[in-house]
Formats: sequence, C-alpha cells, structure tokens
Amino acid sequence: MGLPASQLAPNERIVIETREHWKHLLGAIGICLLAVAGLALLLVFAPNEGFWAWLRTLGWVAFAVVIFIFGVWPWLVWRMKVYTLTNERLATRQGVIRRRGRDIPLYRVNDVAYDQGLVDRMVKAGTLRVSAASEEGIVILTDIPDVNQFVLTMNGLIKDARQSNGDR
Repeated sequence: MGLPASQLAPNERIVIETREHWKHLLGAIGICLLAVAGLALLLVFAPNEGFWAWLRTLGWVAFAVVIFIFGVWPWLVWRMKVYTLTNERLATRQGVIRRRGRDIPLYRVNDVAYDQGLVDRMVKAGTLRVSAASEEGIVILTDIPDVNQFVLTMNGLIKDARQSNGDR
C-alpha cells in the first residue's frame, strides 16, 4: 500500500517501507477484548424468552458497532498509513477514504531526530522528526519500528543524495 512502481522515478528504488509499530493498536485490541467479554456475559445472563429477550439482540448490535469503531477502523487506518524511504525521498501516504501524501526529497532534509519512551525502547520503536527546507517544516513519523536502523539508513541516503545533487 506504499508507493507503487508507477510513482517511482527511473533510477529510484525503495529502501525501507514500513508502517507504525503494531503497539499502536494495543488500545483497540484491549477494547475489542472487553467487548467480547461483555457480549459473553450478556449471552450467559440475558434471558432467551420474555420481555428482556431483546437484550441479546441489543448486545449483538452493540458488539458489532464497538468492533467496527474500535477494531476494524483503527486497523484500517493503521494499515493504510505507510512510510516509504527511497534512495531519493521520504514519502508518507495515509488515509482510508481520502488519501494524503507528502514527499520530501532527501537532499532537502536538514535534520533527523528521534525520541523513544520506555515502552518504545522495549519494542525498538520511536517517533521520528524530519526537518526539511520547505514551508511545511517538520514531518513527524510516529511509532516507527526499529527507529535506530531507520535513522542510520536515512542519514546514509541523505549524504548520498546531497553528493549526487551537488550539495544544493
């Protein structure tokens, strides 16, 4: 879901293509597990017949809504947010219904910084801040898996891009 071959320049190649770390979905997974437990309790204790039998139907409807809002939708958003590092640019693509993207030529990157919290360090993820010489300024890429390797690779590609563009 990142950059298709038709959007690459003739000598451009994809070096890293990644999305946010799966830990980004932990909250959604927790809510979905609570919804499963709630539905199970409702099915065990709600009557099959009589006036209160409609609770079972309401439980299934509420379960479906919760799973879509807190499970399917966050997964789709996560799946459609892709960060692509090529030998010429950093490209971001995101959006389920409306796609948005941004491309930063590597020779225009001024600074690459990252930070990691305790949990980020345990899973080797982090937030990357890329400062570019443009109107938009800083691009923030959240929860990048193996952020240290991403930064090392990106710094090497920036150096190569500046050399091939004559240190603009």
